[in-house]
Amino acid sequence: MVANAFTQSVRPLLAKFGIEAPDIRIEGLALDSRQVAPRQAFIALKGHELDGREFIPQAISLGAKVILAQTDDSGAHGAMEMRAGTVIVHLFDLPAMLSSLAAAFYDYPASKLDSIAVTGTNGKTSVVQLISQLTSLAGTRCAAIGTLGSGVYEGTSTQWAPSPANNTTPDAIAIQALLADFVLHEVRQVAFEASSHAIVQGRLSQVKTDIAVFTNLSRDHLDYHHTMEDYAKAKRGLLAQPGLKTLVVNADDAESANWINNAPAHIEPVLTSMDKSCLRLNEYRYCLAGDVQYHQAGVQFMLQSSWGNHQVNVPLLGTFNVRNILSAVAVTLTLGEPFDNIIRLLPLLKPVDGRMEVFEFKHHANVVVDYAHTPDALIKVLQSARVHTQGQLWCVFGCGGDRDKGKRPLMGNAGEQYADHIVITNDNSRSEAPQAIADDICSGLANPENAVFIEQREAAIRYCLDNAGPQDMIIVAGKGHEEYQIIGNTKNNYNERAVIARLQMEYNT
Repeated sequence: MVANAFTQSVRPLLAKFGIEAPDIRIEGLALDSRQVAPRQAFIALKGHELDGREFIPQAISLGAKVILAQTDDSGAHGAMEMRAGTVIVHLFDLPAMLSSLAAAFYDYPASKLDSIAVTGTNGKTSVVQLISQLTSLAGTRCAAIGTLGSGVYEGTSTQWAPSPANNTTPDAIAIQALLADFVLHEVRQVAFEASSHAIVQGRLSQVKTDIAVFTNLSRDHLDYHHTMEDYAKAKRGLLAQPGLKTLVVNADDAESANWINNAPAHIEPVLTSMDKSCLRLNEYRYCLAGDVQYHQAGVQFMLQSSWGNHQVNVPLLGTFNVRNILSAVAVTLTLGEPFDNIIRLLPLLKPVDGRMEVFEFKHHANVVVDYAHTPDALIKVLQSARVHTQGQLWCVFGCGGDRDKGKRPLMGNAGEQYADHIVITNDNSRSEAPQAIADDICSGLANPENAVFIEQREAAIRYCLDNAGPQDMIIVAGKGHEEYQIIGNTKNNYNERAVIARLQMEYNT
């Protein structure tokens, strides 16, 4: 049984919103007219790029018997018309109603789960995956939603279903459908990434959330939010989630003070930190890492918390992963998992696909794949790699086309400051010329003559393997887990992890 097998009449569904509608049974809600099937209701919204109301005829031709259409006229709210045997109900401010409408249709599935929302510029995917790993290892059936996709967590055999439109956070209907499907599959806990876009657009407004996690804030998405102040405020919108009881916040990030100060009185902050001096330990519960030591296979540190203290050794690379681990541990402890169980499970954690994922080469430099695509993320990746590297550090990266151009020189500066060698390559160039993007990156370099530009990503990686020493480390940043590269209007198949695994076999023979 799947969530879209839900069946109910639109009469009681719309009655919850004060609208008297005919008794027509539907089995699902669809935002995309191409996905409409008989017995589904089509939601005709005015979007950022397309107006769904223009696709009403297509939805009718595909068998939709009910259409809920956005109207800009408040006086027309609840008005109905018949067209070719299809009922069209006009709803004012439908985008704001959408999360409530979907939650009601799927019978409020989040209320039947422990729900954790993770936001921040970097680290969302890793924290969601680490929470899922710890929960699953502890014996609780759980699920995850985010950049990797969505699915019931089954360890390394998890089959992640791509999110609609490749959104980090699915649309308001899709996320309720996913949660309902998880409930049907007896999932007890879900962790999901909450993007700033999703928070601002109200996709999560009726997703009951028990714990919110804030990881960090740095420059990203200014093509959408325009200013860092608006971007930060968008993230903090997560504090308004229904049912929110606990806030796990990275106290080492300057923005954390705004989260704590803006949290309503009924929300309990739980602080994580790698600097004990910054914590008000008598005021809040906490998880912190002390005496951190980095080695070739991971990190060792003293976990000190309100629940207990213990030395731990975790097979993950990097300072930021220590912070990600602290967030995941704080969530799991808050939900009631015994401290001793957490200590037993931490050494069993595995790297997240495309997040500081190491590919070992016998006679050449090891290659680390990471999704870092912001200046702050790239700095953190390179700083983290440095403490695990005996030789020199090489960095392969690019920047996306048709996106925030202001971060390109910042990316260049980050690479030059924290790596010994930088190789600029193509990312998702979209409609822009790769050379023009590379020139923008180079404008942030003090010594652009030292940078190498190799447009093809595989060729750039080969260049590093051929020129780096065996004690060096090569960071390949930007693609991570992704399995595509967008050039022009074409979405090409490109799996960087598979490419490097193939090079690993070639160079190791």
